[in-house]
Amino acid sequence: MKRLFPLATVLFVGFSAAQEKPLSEVDRQLLLERLAEIKNSSDSTVKGRLQVALTAFRKGRASDSAAHDLYLDCIEKVRFEDELKKTSEFRDWKTRHKERTDTPAFRLALRHQLNWLVLTLEVAAAKDSNTYGDRAIEVVDSILKDAEKLKGQEKILRESALQSVFAEAYSVKSQKIESWPTSPLDLATLYDSIVLPPLRDGSSATSLRKAWLKRIEQEGLFLENWTATSSSDKDRKPAFEKWLKEDRQNLLWNMEVDLFRCGDEKGASIRMLQHLKENLNHKSAPRWITQFTSLVEGGPTATGTSETEGPPASPRD
Repeated sequence: MKRLFPLATVLFVGFSAAQEKPLSEVDRQLLLERLAEIKNSSDSTVKGRLQVALTAFRKGRASDSAAHDLYLDCIEKVRFEDELKKTSEFRDWKTRHKERTDTPAFRLALRHQLNWLVLTLEVAAAKDSNTYGDRAIEVVDSILKDAEKLKGQEKILRESALQSVFAEAYSVKSQKIESWPTSPLDLATLYDSIVLPPLRDGSSATSLRKAWLKRIEQEGLFLENWTATSSSDKDRKPAFEKWLKEDRQNLLWNMEVDLFRCGDEKGASIRMLQHLKENLNHKSAPRWITQFTSLVEGGPTATGTSETEGPPASPRD
């Protein structure tokens, strides 16, 4: 006689029918304890993987050659071993890479990428990015110091470090860090989400102003070093020139608004008036005048209770 249903299905249905009853309190407790065991096991695995990756990445960032050696190992794993390609194919790729893309600038960019990746994973392990602002600024400064040597390799540093071949090879791509910039060149996220917020408690207007000035300095240096040149080498680069005239003025204004809201009302308001006097032809001047009036009169913009609640607008607003 031919079965209409698989035996396993029949047994499962019968078992289910026989076991239909609510969970007892003991059942609930046992199930929750088992869930906790599974979760702890998973957390332990993730933590162990993170530590292995950090050890390898710290070793890799020690020198340009070490960074490149680690890069080759990761390429071999991700693009060849994991895809079951032949060893000879990797050797052929390595030859092409050496001839076309293996340069001192490329190796240095890999090293800086690893440095940011290490910091990113340390933040992930700590689960708190608020105390890492100063170290992030130091990493960005180290990149800027090497800006001339890194020309032509900016793309590597603009990419997410968590999407790099290093992160993929060591299975740490899925690390989630709220508000943390995964690229060291994402200065807007770094300052707006990490560096500036802790300084807005009103305890030190000097520290807040210093951080804003560092941001403006770094944004300018990036554009000055890494934008297309103009038709004449003696001329400033168009993007940098535009930034000097427009975005830098917005950043300076936003800095003073931030300082005003955080308690330095007298000093900030005097500097805002001077800023308006010097930049009346700026396209943002009408907005600045409206905002200044609201701040001084004590309107909603000054208290952060309207649509402008939170940090000042971005420089292109």
